[in-house]
Amino acid sequence: MMSAVGNPAGNWDHVPMSTDRKAVVVGGTGSLGRETCVQMVAAGFETTAVSRHRPDSPVPGVAHRVADLRTGAGLEEALAGVDVVVDAANTVRSPIEVLVEGTSGLIEQCRQSEVGHYIGVSIVGCEKIGFGYYRAKTAQEQVIREAPIGWSLIKATQFHDLLASAFGGLARYRISPRGPIPLQPIAAAGVVRRLVEIAEDGPLNRTEQVAGPEISDLGTLARTWQDHSGRRCLPVRVVVPGKTGRMLRDGALTDSGAAAPGPTFAQWLKSGTSPPSA
Repeated sequence: MMSAVGNPAGNWDHVPMSTDRKAVVVGGTGSLGRETCVQMVAAGFETTAVSRHRPDSPVPGVAHRVADLRTGAGLEEALAGVDVVVDAANTVRSPIEVLVEGTSGLIEQCRQSEVGHYIGVSIVGCEKIGFGYYRAKTAQEQVIREAPIGWSLIKATQFHDLLASAFGGLARYRISPRGPIPLQPIAAAGVVRRLVEIAEDGPLNRTEQVAGPEISDLGTLARTWQDHSGRRCLPVRVVVPGKTGRMLRDGALTDSGAAAPGPTFAQWLKSGTSPPSA
């Protein structure tokens, strides 16, 4: 199954080679960005995290620069002399401004700064979902595929920590979602391992998908979180009408052919790597 994500040997224990290449992780202070910074440093990259604000707790061995995707301020300075950019920026509040227009501006600055490789991250099945954020991610993908420099695009399924955070947020209101919506969550660290491999190997100039080791449904995952956290919640059925609802129920957010090794959601929770329950 690993051939679907460009690793036919199924070897995710990639042994990175030392390199003097310079990397920038845009959105490097977020959860995905921080993990990317950690693994990029471990792979030997001279790594700089870029974000709108300085982090309270920087990643050891990682420099930081302030820049704004919305305005482009600070990007020229941040990208000077850089070989590869990993774009881990994300927002649900202004997705068109940041994810579409911001990505376009970032790639253009990469071109001007002679950055050889831009790596973007998106969502498996986003093009099938009619919600505004998913439409923005789909538009962002098109911007990336039209990049005038070397590019790679990884589409991943839902991260374990994202699901845990969502379930925890709903638990504050004593509710737990139920519904026949297939999901295939994956540990963010596994996705980042693939990002680092690509950063080392060079531009793919194509899209890859990577998904968690098993497909489950929303209700089962929510019950798993609830059992782990010990929270008492009222089960509430999630109903999504129309075409988007049908696509979700048909497994739009999953890809069995892209299943990768790694912990299931239950295993991830038991491992202690999950954040405290809400």
